[in-house]
Amino acid sequence: MNNKDLKDALTEAFDTGYIHLKRMNFALSKVKKFLPITSDNYLSLDDDTIGFLDQYIFRFSKAQDLIGSRIFPLILQVLAEPVEDKAFIDILNRMEKLNIIDSTQNWIELRKIRNEITHEYPSNLKERVEGINILVENFTVFQQILARCSRLLEQYGLKIDCSNPNF
Repeated sequence: MNNKDLKDALTEAFDTGYIHLKRMNFALSKVKKFLPITSDNYLSLDDDTIGFLDQYIFRFSKAQDLIGSRIFPLILQVLAEPVEDKAFIDILNRMEKLNIIDSTQNWIELRKIRNEITHEYPSNLKERVEGINILVENFTVFQQILARCSRLLEQYGLKIDCSNPNF
């Protein structure tokens, strides 16, 4: 991929990432009076509020997947590092070394939590509530990651022009 193609792919990925963050922020604005969620108040939430929590979880998942599967590999391409046949854990470790993510372990843990809470069973209410609160607490993680990615790319001569929303 040449520099123009990389820049175009990164711009599209960043734009998509910011759309996810904007939607997450909107969903949070609709549920903030209930935060942190408890088992008791979760059971009393109306369908609209549950819908906003579900929207947040969905967009959290989409943002994490986009960043991990699209943006991180594109960054490695900009750095002229091999991407094909590279295990995802190795990509995460490289992102940690580049100070793009704070911790490979934290990334994996957030992924595990978000996957677990997508399954809503009455028997896992406590875990779901705890998971939602953790994901809400980590909203800024993706903002920070995108900002760090952008700064790194600028160091390599790629300024990404995207529609970064104000949160």
